[in-house]
Amino acid sequence: MKQLFFLVSLLSLATFSISCKTKKDAVASTETTNTITEDKAIKYRVIVSFISKGSGVNAPLYNSITNYIDNHPKKPISKKVLWGREGENDLCFSLSELSRSEQNAFISEIKKIVGTSDMVTVTENAKCIHQGR
Repeated sequence: MKQLFFLVSLLSLATFSISCKTKKDAVASTETTNTITEDKAIKYRVIVSFISKGSGVNAPLYNSITNYIDNHPKKPISKKVLWGREGENDLCFSLSELSRSEQNAFISEIKKIVGTSDMVTVTENAKCIHQGR
């Protein structure tokens, strides 16, 4: 009798836990996975990565770059990917709103602002490496 009670309880618990997961949750998790997979396949014209060596990103350099972007006449759209614990992030630009010569001028100016800093890397024609947190 105790074995039968235990078996029925176990089956009830298993059935309940299986039935609690809805289709809506399953669809949402699939959409998130597809979005991440599709996003990793996109090549960006330029990616500006801000790194940290134990004390956060270089704030003055970050502000200089974001000010240049904000004040740019064509307002290039970027995708910001936060990936580190100390503020590390990537600014990914497709630069589709700029002509080829404007793209080259934009990238050249970003590289001038970055200078010889080892806290910022500029990558051209690449996929987003980092995934957001």
